[in-house]
Amino acid sequence: MSIVGPVTNIWFDPDTGVVADKPVTCKADGYPRPSFHWIRASDNSTVATDAELVTKFANDSYICVATNTIRRQQYTAMSTLASFDAAAAGICL
Repeated sequence: MSIVGPVTNIWFDPDTGVVADKPVTCKADGYPRPSFHWIRASDNSTVATDAELVTKFANDSYICVATNTIRRQQYTAMSTLASFDAAAAGICL
């Protein structure tokens, strides 16, 4: 028997920030398993409708929204993933 619980503990894999053409997966604890979507912070537009984000540009921050529903009550957790300019930081990814 699984224990029912609202969405909690949201994190990113890998936790490197937004890097162009590199996938980032949003993860969260919760049962039933949370659903995910991503919002671009600059304009609040939805840019992905699942847990994985891949973007061509790393010049913005993105918000992962994780949601689950327990007994008709919706629970949501959000976390912001900042942009990361690897070239400016001198890092080769």
